[in-house]
Formats: sequence, structure tokens, C-alpha cells
Amino acid sequence: MYYKEGLMCTYSLRMTDSEKKALQDYANTHGISMADALKNAFFDMLEDQYDIKAADEAYEAYLADPETISMAEMKKKYGV
Repeated sequence: MYYKEGLMCTYSLRMTDSEKKALQDYANTHGISMADALKNAFFDMLEDQYDIKAADEAYEAYLADPETISMAEMKKKYGV
């Protein structure tokens, strides 16, 4: 597929009348379009998933080496 920066794609999706009404109500309440409401929700979810993955990886690293240092020690170490 040929892609040029700045071009937009169009997608369609199926939803029930009640789902559409909920989406319209949400978009109207926030003063945005239904498309923006869906994009915002999708990218918020994507960001949440990224944050969860990063937190899980950080926790695994901590479990592998649970030694920690205080904020004062960290500032001293990096000259802040």
C-alpha cells in the first residue's frame, strides 16, 4: 500500500444503535466529533498498555536487583 505522510485513512465499523448513541452523547458532552472520541479512546488505551508494559519491565528489573537508593543519594550521584 502506498502511504504518504499526512494522508488520512477512513475506516468504518459496525455498532448497535445504543452504542452509537453512547458515542454521540460522549462526543457531544466533550465537544468533539465521534471520530475524535474514538481516536482519543484508542490512543489512550494504547498509552495505558505501553505504561503497563514499562511498569512490568521495571518491576521485573527491580526483582532481579532489589537494591535501591534514596532521592538524596540519586541527586548527589548525578550532581543535581
